[in-house]
Amino acid sequence: MTSAVASLPALRDAEFEQRLARLEGLLAELSGSSDPALEQRAREVVATVLELHRRGLERLLELTTAENTVREALAHDPELSALLLLHGLHPIPLAERVERTLASLRERYRDRLEQLTLSAERGAELTLRAVPTKNACQSTRRALHKELEEALSAALPDVESVRVELRDAPPALVTLRVPSARASGHAARGSS
Repeated sequence: MTSAVASLPALRDAEFEQRLARLEGLLAELSGSSDPALEQRAREVVATVLELHRRGLERLLELTTAENTVREALAHDPELSALLLLHGLHPIPLAERVERTLASLRERYRDRLEQLTLSAERGAELTLRAVPTKNACQSTRRALHKELEEALSAALPDVESVRVELRDAPPALVTLRVPSARASGHAARGSS
């Protein structure tokens, strides 16, 4: 009995995935229809239903997210977070999620990175610049690149594009002390 109950969410997910696939198929059929007016009306119906959902969700967020714990719970629930993102209503602003993600990555990779900076370019395009530790070999650098890219994509799915650049640490500055002319003169006189 317990295993049957445990598998219910998986069945519901599989059933939902089938319904989504069916919806995509129906929309594709409409696109191939010889009646463009029919396709336009169907798309208008879908857009209106989505707008209705967005407005309802927006109002729900206004009523519930005044308390930080509710806002955090919504943000960390994968299904609710995805639904809210679909409507452009994520409860945590993008700039705050970017800062949180950057702090988390710095903590997670503190032993493997010397520096980590993030910059926004042209709106929702982000570039993460990372400087691995000096002893990082090529395979470590490749793994680090992949892990950073995946972490950013998972944390910020609504960002248009994410690019990770691995850079080498700048060479260490070496201060050379050149003897002054006076010290050179004293040394020359002392040796004669």
